[in-house]
Amino acid sequence: MIFEIIVVCIGIYITISIAHAYGSSLLTAKINSAEDIKMMINTLAAVPGDALVEYPKNVTEFSFILTPNSVSVFENEQTDQSPAVRAFFLPQGYTAEGSVIRISPICLEKKSKRIILEACPQQE
Repeated sequence: MIFEIIVVCIGIYITISIAHAYGSSLLTAKINSAEDIKMMINTLAAVPGDALVEYPKNVTEFSFILTPNSVSVFENEQTDQSPAVRAFFLPQGYTAEGSVIRISPICLEKKSKRIILEACPQQE
């Protein structure tokens, strides 16, 4: 019976260790950032008029590429083989573009029917 308790405790410890490592990894941060940008783009497409939105988190460890139908988030290393990519659908006539490399804060700007990912303008 003591052996079974020890085995169960070891199993619980291993499971918690793996969950903690996954939850604090850059992979999770990349996925969350890609999801956030995707939702911000969907919101900007629904907003009437022009708008400028600043991403509220520090993302200096990532690079972003925005295409007309997806957003990709890379780690800074050139060898990143697993970017977080999230697809979205824009209304007809809308375009999305831009890229940002290791810059924070980043902004999404909507001008007419064009959404641009860029470094935020300096505030004075």
